[in-house]
Amino acid sequence: MNYLILDPGEGLSIPADGIHAYLAGDIIECMARSNNVLNTGFCPKAERASAELFCSSLTFTPHSAQECILQSELYKGGGHDKTRIYKPPMSEFNMLVTKLGPREKETLVAVEGPSVILVTRGAAQLKAEGRTWEISEWNVFFVAHGTEVVVESTNGLAMYTAYVE
Repeated sequence: MNYLILDPGEGLSIPADGIHAYLAGDIIECMARSNNVLNTGFCPKAERASAELFCSSLTFTPHSAQECILQSELYKGGGHDKTRIYKPPMSEFNMLVTKLGPREKETLVAVEGPSVILVTRGAAQLKAEGRTWEISEWNVFFVAHGTEVVVESTNGLAMYTAYVE
């Protein structure tokens, strides 16, 4: 297991069968669909206490820290250049990070699949399909496929959007 210290805004992708733990700080974790994940906090007690099951699920393939780090780039689907995209090497999803100052605005183009938005800081109005919602810290919002989203912050905003295409 690699010991990594990430700066705010940095991302990483854990390879399949990769053991990992978060020791400190706040994170957003988005997992690909899987039927073989052992989450110690969510598994039945018999499974999470089984060292044999845990060891049998690992590949023990070494990975360098550089293989895990994800670089973000400006998201071309953001209308006001306030959104960055992280593209993990698997095809299940991408992650958008939108950061707005007070009274700033961002438009996210419609994508072909569904999206899930998580607000971690601030508040905003979210507009989609002629409707308006007030969103704020720790709100989660589902966006149907093919829906353009416009967010306009009131006092700044940090918003994470996982989407499938």
